[in-house]
Amino acid sequence: MNSNNELEQVKERVERLEQKLDLLAGSLQGNRRSPATRFLIGFGVVLAVLFILMIYIGVVQFVSGGS
Repeated sequence: MNSNNELEQVKERVERLEQKLDLLAGSLQGNRRSPATRFLIGFGVVLAVLFILMIYIGVVQFVSGGS
């Protein structure tokens, strides 16, 4: 009888742990961005870096050509 009680307690604990893991997995997936969003963010960062680099090159050419 004692082993049956212990077995039931272990089953209940495992079920509670599974529920907690399911909730945790659901909240983690909710925080993830879609691949399209990640691509657009990366593309925007690359464009911004290229724009800043082109401005820097233009300023350097302007300064060196003026003297």
